[in-house]
Amino acid sequence: MFQLLELQQEVVVQDYVFEWAAAPHYRQLTQKRFRFFSTLFDDPVYQRIVAERQRGEPQCFITAEMPSGSLLKNLESQGILSMVTVPIMVDGQWWGTLGIDDCERRLEWQGPGLQALVVAAELIASAIYRHQLTSRRRQVELFQQVADCGIWEVDPHSGSTWCSRALLNTLGYPDQYARVPLRRLLAHIVREDRLRFWSQLRTCLADARKNLRLDVRLISKNGDTRWHEIVTEVVCDESGRLEALAGLVIDISQRKQGEERAMIAAEYDELTGVLNRRGLTRHLAETLGGVPEQLPPHHLLLVDIDHFKQINDAYGHPAGDALLRLLADRLDKELRSEDGLARLGGEEFAIVVSGLNDQQVMQVAERLRGRIADTPFPLESLPARPSSHQVGISISIGVAGLSVGQDLSHSQALAMAQADQALYAAKGAGRNRVVAYWQQSRERQSSRVSTAGAEPGTAQ
Repeated sequence: MFQLLELQQEVVVQDYVFEWAAAPHYRQLTQKRFRFFSTLFDDPVYQRIVAERQRGEPQCFITAEMPSGSLLKNLESQGILSMVTVPIMVDGQWWGTLGIDDCERRLEWQGPGLQALVVAAELIASAIYRHQLTSRRRQVELFQQVADCGIWEVDPHSGSTWCSRALLNTLGYPDQYARVPLRRLLAHIVREDRLRFWSQLRTCLADARKNLRLDVRLISKNGDTRWHEIVTEVVCDESGRLEALAGLVIDISQRKQGEERAMIAAEYDELTGVLNRRGLTRHLAETLGGVPEQLPPHHLLLVDIDHFKQINDAYGHPAGDALLRLLADRLDKELRSEDGLARLGGEEFAIVVSGLNDQQVMQVAERLRGRIADTPFPLESLPARPSSHQVGISISIGVAGLSVGQDLSHSQALAMAQADQALYAAKGAGRNRVVAYWQQSRERQSSRVSTAGAEPGTAQ
């Protein structure tokens, strides 16, 4: 039995992998010339034989009746009087050759003898195919274990699905579970992510792209949710007609946790846990995104602790840091989930409030100011004043409107400048108070009107 190793344009590379010999002097398996040997296509008879073997056809020879050529010389050098060969076809491809060399008789191999050899070749091919499937299955299982993924395939015409054992385990099904219906399989994707998947898949098909990658949350049978990446391969026939969808489901929960930690480090204040300037910009982008005419009003509040330096001087910076954390926590509890709270640095905070008019947002600001001023903060371990654990503080707040429909950075910068001007006015008026930028604008406008209406020479 020979195994085909490589079929090149001018040469065939084979290996002599098995032999049974009727007597020791017929053995050739140990001869070096039959290990990983090459045969040239310099003989038309051998070229015909290779073509027949590729088609799965057997060959029978009586050496003395063969035309002259390199194949005849090769058989004569081995003392072969007659020969029969049958190709071993594995998955429709020529894998190797099973044959019998007779060095004593000139036999015409036909009928039951030839059929027996054909059956033997088919049995060998079946065993090789099973071995390849087993090896592939082991490789796939090893790949799934290493990559922490599962494999899936969907027939778009019948809706039938196939899932690997690893994917079934991920979703909470037994190893030998029957085919999971497509509807039930899709139900394991969180609805929001499922809609995104369908949308991108339709775009992929419309653009004739062959693959798609998307991060989704998968729901296991016990209700747990974990992040996975769905890798989708679009399989089409020669005419471009969709034939199948297949791909991988890769567990990326650790990667997502790393991304979340990185986002927290980049967008959240390390001391207080609220947003930082970068996080505030992202919050504004999400809040102000959409059609300007359909957006509700938005306001920016700048909050500053009055006389915070005195607290640091009296109790120490660790106590000041603890007070900042307590303040952020109290402010956050007073706000709605859709509002945004950020620490800009030092003792200054920013708050984005959505969906309220000017009067309502002023009421919110007054409520925040009152909650801080009316209830002292408990502080632990104050070395400078070990007997005092209650610290009262007050805050000043500047309020400004957030314009929409303009460049985000411009809107943010303008609102910051206006809220900062209002905050400066609140501190100048005695602190522990709320001042809105539009109040300052009206006062300035009123002052200009009064000045313009005065008679010449009248003291203002």
